Amino acid sequence: MTGFFCAGNWKMNKTPEQAAQFVRQLKESATAEEQKHLVLLPTALIAYEVAQGLKGSGVAWGGQNCYFENSGAFTGESSPSLMKEMGAKFCLVGHSERRQIFAEPDDMLAKKTAALQNLGMIPIVCVGETQDDRRWNRTQEVIVRQTRLALASADPSKPIWLAYEPVWAIGTGQVATPEQVEEAHGILRKALKEWSAMTSDRIPILYGGSVKAENSASLAALNNVNGFLIGGASLAVDDLLKIYRNSQTVRS
Repeated sequence: MTGFFCAGNWKMNKTPEQAAQFVRQLKESATAEEQKHLVLLPTALIAYEVAQGLKGSGVAWGGQNCYFENSGAFTGESSPSLMKEMGAKFCLVGHSERRQIFAEPDDMLAKKTAALQNLGMIPIVCVGETQDDRRWNRTQEVIVRQTRLALASADPSKPIWLAYEPVWAIGTGQVATPEQVEEAHGILRKALKEWSAMTSDRIPILYGGSVKAENSASLAALNNVNGFLIGGASLAVDDLLKIYRNSQTVRS
């Protein structure tokens, strides 16, 4: 596992024109080396503009969600094979908004993870506890269970990323303390080693939860934090690059 990665989850934001403008500005502002460590995750309806705009750059992109079948009678779903054909390298799996708002069960997330790997794409598997889970000291139980279930059918010899997102810190302005983040990432690294001792150290664990330029350096300095999954702060090129560049000040 090399480098530090910043993945921008745009959620349900940006028009096609805004996405194209963002990509143009990012390509002009980010160095070739920086581009290798950036991932954009647009909504499906603007993925084409992002894919076309990123051609010839080092910036990767991916989906926010997919189904585990490549085609069929699945109204409203996104085909992973179609995303790959368009140039996607990544796809989020099990984001807390998918788990909570859309009630996606763990067995479906496991199928999505395996389906993406089988296509040669990289799943970014999201795990995280709610405020009640943390209040009742269930953080370890929850994130280990979510990890094990999501990886139940996954292949440890194929690339996969993990993202820790405490649900109570997503879009709330609250940020887990460095101690809380380091503890959670240590728990996840141990769970990955139990899953695959041979490959666990090569699996990046990203932190997500109100990451901003102001806190990115202190978070990037923590053990087992190998990148960020960024929400609102990834919607502006300057903010995204500040987060990445600040992270590098403590990792060079």
